[in-house]
Amino acid sequence: MNLKKNLLLLSTFWLTACASNPGLNSDALPWQLKPECMYFSGREAGTEIVSVQQATLRAVVNNYKTGEVDVLDLNRPEKMTRISRFDLGLKKGEELTSVAFHPSLNVFVAVIDAGLKSGRLEIRSAADGKLLDGAEVGYGPDAAVFSKDGSVLLIANEGEDFFFDQANREFFSAEGSISVICLDQDGHIKANANIEMADVSHREGFIVAEKGHFLEREIDWDGDGKISKKTDFDGNGVIENKKIKIGRFEGVDVYANENKGEAKILIPVSANSKALLEPEYIAISTDAKRAYVTLQETNEVAEVDVENARVLGYFNMGIAEHGADRKANGWVEFNQSVMALREPDGIALTPDGRYFVTADEGDTEAADEAQTLQSGGRTLSVFDAKTGAFVADTGNQLDEITFAKGVYPDRRSNKKGAEPEGVTVFEMEGQPWAVVGMERADALVLVSLANPKQPQVVALGKIPGEESRAPEGVAHFERNGEHYVLSANEMNGTVACFKVVKGEVHLEH
Repeated sequence: MNLKKNLLLLSTFWLTACASNPGLNSDALPWQLKPECMYFSGREAGTEIVSVQQATLRAVVNNYKTGEVDVLDLNRPEKMTRISRFDLGLKKGEELTSVAFHPSLNVFVAVIDAGLKSGRLEIRSAADGKLLDGAEVGYGPDAAVFSKDGSVLLIANEGEDFFFDQANREFFSAEGSISVICLDQDGHIKANANIEMADVSHREGFIVAEKGHFLEREIDWDGDGKISKKTDFDGNGVIENKKIKIGRFEGVDVYANENKGEAKILIPVSANSKALLEPEYIAISTDAKRAYVTLQETNEVAEVDVENARVLGYFNMGIAEHGADRKANGWVEFNQSVMALREPDGIALTPDGRYFVTADEGDTEAADEAQTLQSGGRTLSVFDAKTGAFVADTGNQLDEITFAKGVYPDRRSNKKGAEPEGVTVFEMEGQPWAVVGMERADALVLVSLANPKQPQVVALGKIPGEESRAPEGVAHFERNGEHYVLSANEMNGTVACFKVVKGEVHLEH
């Protein structure tokens, strides 16, 4: 049976499942994600994070390849337009990793990763791009998020870059951290604290796979100032498809394959490594007293006491277990099982602050594809915000709807499926909803959280175009009582706008 026949067969199965499974009942929840328009940045790629200022219906979007920030007008969602573009004038080796629009002031923040040097924050005017204030932050700054009132800004400093000490044959990485920045009423910095991660030596529930999980990292191993995709690690003059020990990290052997070179050096994940705590995305409570930060590589969420600027501890995200397609063989059959560390990327709080939800993309690699415990839950998961206790997840619903809509990436079946990445949560008609970006399926998925114990996948919106889009950042806004979602698509330099509308769900074959 070929893939086309499977598409028809399982699409029929999907229609039947919708009628019998309350989590997939399109009659009970008749919603769609309707494509409204696409903003083309004029750049081939790089549009990664989008942030909305609801008060003025504007958005800022970064381009990590060019170091530019675009300000967009959202007053006509059917035709987004660019108001202005600012070149931040980055230095060689720097990268513009994230942006955030202040909730009320005419300013935005940009965070710049400077590699093995401390990163920095810039506060700029949204009117003319002028630099208004700035500060040094941690290593590898990534996500930047404002509190609801704009008085506090949090930055996740990922610290994911590694370097190799050739003399001692040792790998090192800067520790991740979280920056807490307090702003005055004009948007200037009045206090700046960099929070170290809490002790990791006695974490409960930390899971290490029997054969190990590894981070794939780009590391300049030979010190020539570039990343080589093929490397003669053993120095015998021949590049071969073999695994070679190339050094140690925190007392554990590090390996690499010569055919993959410095682009994919495997760093082992261990239970007691503080250097592997890499803050990724942030959700802040409405009162700005608590924050929740994903630690994707170690399968955790850090709970942060914002007022006292300290990490309280870590919630372990556990294992997702459900049906899946595990074989990249041209057939799509969800009749295998998957057990996987969730390894969340995006995170958001429900409007009432009672739960946080995570988009469980996965970031580590198993020692081999046959290993029982995989990486990436392929799920949207719900957790109790007070206790960190697991509530429920979407099971295989995300992959199933991408398949039913004809966008499931079978080539990724033996990896992490359609890969949920970014997530935004909002209230509509008195109920909480989530939209999650599916990086490998080039789509957004709408999920009902009306019953947190049974999150229900409702609809999928395919990002227009046939090339790879790879939605990264997602953001929600309202206009005249109607709801819209934006996705920044890093692989083709666009921002897509979807409208959440009621209506019959039409499946594409």
